Amino acid sequence: MQTATHFDREHCVRAVQSKDARFDGWFYTAVLTTRIYCRPSCPVVPPKPGNMTFYPSAAACQQAGFRACKRCRPDTSPGSPEWNQRADLVAR
Repeated sequence: MQTATHFDREHCVRAVQSKDARFDGWFYTAVLTTRIYCRPSCPVVPPKPGNMTFYPSAAACQQAGFRACKRCRPDTSPGSPEWNQRADLVAR
């Protein structure tokens, strides 16, 4: 299991459970049961902590065999319109 470089596992789990967007881009959550990876702020129901693993980049998740979530689109670059899709929807 790989952990994101600047955060310990407990902090990563708490960020995912609270859907904290401040951690977007700092680490990515990979779900072992579905083989999908997400941003910490993904709107889906958070997985059980035992099914989570963390990576420092989207590329590291893909290299480990995970595919990108279709809801939070973690494979897009930060600041792009695709990345800020939720903000666009809220602004409407």
